[in-house]
Amino acid sequence: MIRWSLIAEFFSLLIITIIFLRYYGYERHVAFTENRKLFLLCLVSSFISILLDICGVFTTTYPSCVPLWLNLLINSSYFLAMVFTCSLFAYFIFRLILEHVYDKHCLHQAVRTLACLTAVYTLFVLVNLFTGVLFFFDENGLYCRGPLNQLGFALPVIELGLLTACYLRNRASVSKPVIAVMQSLPPIVLVVVLFQVFYPEVLLNGALCSLTSLLLFISFQTHINDRDALTGLRNRSNFLTELSLRITSRQPLHIIAVSLHSLSDINMQYGHTVGDALLYEIAQELDRLFPQGRAFRISSLTFALTLPWESQDQSDACLDIVRRRLRDPWILGEIRCQLSCCMADLRCDEEETADRIMEYLEYTLGLAKQEHTLVRFDAEIRHRLEQKHAMIAIMRKSIQERRFRVWYQPLYCCQAGTFHSAEALLRLSDYDGNSISPNVFIPLAEETGMIGDLTWIVLEEVCRLLRSGAVPGLQSVSLNLSMQQLLDPHLTERIQQYLTQYQLRPEQLKIEITERFLLHDAEYARSQLESLTGAGLEIYMDDFGTGYSNLSSVLNFPFSCIKFDRSLMLHVPEDPQAVRMLQTLTALFHDMDKRLVAEGVEDAEQAAYIKDAGVDIIQGFYYAKPMPQDQLAAFFAEQQEAQT
Repeated sequence: MIRWSLIAEFFSLLIITIIFLRYYGYERHVAFTENRKLFLLCLVSSFISILLDICGVFTTTYPSCVPLWLNLLINSSYFLAMVFTCSLFAYFIFRLILEHVYDKHCLHQAVRTLACLTAVYTLFVLVNLFTGVLFFFDENGLYCRGPLNQLGFALPVIELGLLTACYLRNRASVSKPVIAVMQSLPPIVLVVVLFQVFYPEVLLNGALCSLTSLLLFISFQTHINDRDALTGLRNRSNFLTELSLRITSRQPLHIIAVSLHSLSDINMQYGHTVGDALLYEIAQELDRLFPQGRAFRISSLTFALTLPWESQDQSDACLDIVRRRLRDPWILGEIRCQLSCCMADLRCDEEETADRIMEYLEYTLGLAKQEHTLVRFDAEIRHRLEQKHAMIAIMRKSIQERRFRVWYQPLYCCQAGTFHSAEALLRLSDYDGNSISPNVFIPLAEETGMIGDLTWIVLEEVCRLLRSGAVPGLQSVSLNLSMQQLLDPHLTERIQQYLTQYQLRPEQLKIEITERFLLHDAEYARSQLESLTGAGLEIYMDDFGTGYSNLSSVLNFPFSCIKFDRSLMLHVPEDPQAVRMLQTLTALFHDMDKRLVAEGVEDAEQAAYIKDAGVDIIQGFYYAKPMPQDQLAAFFAEQQEAQT
């Protein structure tokens, strides 16, 4: 009678149980994907097969306690459970190997092969009931091994050979975790099988299942960062991996990106719980739209779909399906939501890198957001992006070489009838001497973070100019502070250092800010502005009349001066309503003890009406254009001579 050792089986059962509990605890908070469902099925199948093995040992050890038919049933069930579990693991690993391969012919062939192997072994188990080729019970009811008893060990070896062949054939498309599995699994399987052959009394069938489960769990199921916790979709990191593997394996790829617009309105109307539920539904719908498509959540409100590129017509058809579905209403219980979105469409070329494709996609999506529509990446957009990179390179080099120049636009004081102040403005030319518009380089500076360096350059140049006394009659200069500076908790101290270094009074420097900073964090903005005014600096609200500019900001923050944006001046004086609005705002702000600057004044008639409305200061080409420092000095000198 064989004396079996069940230590490894009990230990394996414990490992499977721990993995199952850990896995289930994690999956309660994350949507089940097909692969995670399959892994859970592998765990359950392993658990059942190990239990059957343990039960089989007890029934064969004490045959007098159970009827023969039950002994046959338990042991036959164990043999079937083991082969089913091995095939299930093999199928799961095949899916992982071929996860980033669009051509699923290899996977279909693997499924057919695994099904044949399982069917053949199942046939052997059924035939064994009559022939005893695998096992039988003698006349005393004792368990005896048949001539083909070790046939079961051939199955994992054959399946391992198939997995290795598939892995080697598709290695360019295999992710790093799968590579780690395929490097570790063969020695594990071979060691366990050989040990079992030479030491048949030590049962290691469960050990093979538990070690394989543990290897897969460590390699995949603990990689929480590859999934978005809310939607269960693959995340940005996974998206970049997908791009890299598709490019490496030379698989043409079609990418559709979707950015949602109106989710904030839904959150405000129905609450964040409904908003989150809607995001989940959208994610699942996108992931189900195409059998060969894969959906990713690459930012909070942006999803990406990857599809195999077949033709332009097929691409257009897929794009149309996505657009029509997103236009349809989304129903959550009794709530019916309508979403607005923009889209980007891109074909992935083999010559590109994943990071470059991601850059193309984000740039195209940025254009789509501006136009609130679909934008398809093409040669023109590629050229615009290349121009952007070239401009950024010029800007970075210009900062290092101090090529940025500070120009000044004089401000006309209506009451004094002359000029006492100016606004500092940045100017830049390329290396061929062509002027670059601030509308081009300022947004790029904000986007790339260079705006901070540029603002400090302007501040130092302004302080140097005021200290030099080179401009007679120039009492103060105003300059815009960037969001980056305004968020600096040491902003006031740094400005004071400049004032001290150049021996200037605080009233010689005026700080202009836009309301965007106020909207970022109202409480912090208030404390920052109070710190600046406490140091004796005056704060101007710039671009009033654009964006979100409103009276509450004027009331709640310590502005001494309001600058009307040129958009408010465009229709003065020909539009009576524009004139009345200007007069009303001027009277209102004067009642609040605020001084007023009108920007963008370009002709005499406009200037006369603005003066009559009571505006304190006028800024515009009619009185003076922006000019470099030497011209500014000459301009102020001429004004002083004219006054005398």
